Amino acid sequence: MSSGSLLLVLLVLGCLQSFTESNSANAPGQCCFNFLTYKIPLRFIKEYEQTRSDCTKAGIIFTLNNGRRMCAKPGDQWVKEHMKKIDLRFFANPTQPSS
Repeated sequence: MSSGSLLLVLLVLGCLQSFTESNSANAPGQCCFNFLTYKIPLRFIKEYEQTRSDCTKAGIIFTLNNGRRMCAKPGDQWVKEHMKKIDLRFFANPTQPSS
């Protein structure tokens, strides 16, 4: 009887562990906690991404040409303008499929 109980406890623990691992796999890659207080020139920005909805604060993460990542407030006018211009870069220069 005790070996059956032990087996049941081990199965429950195994299920809990796999559940917690799958939840952490969905965790946000990066969240913003501090935001820029100044405008970054567009020529220094390579790309952007939005923080996931899991984050406590919404933000835009700009990746700079040197690899640094900076957070900005998505409601700031300059951020919206930069996002539109970066989107236009990708639409204007679509990657060509290799033959």
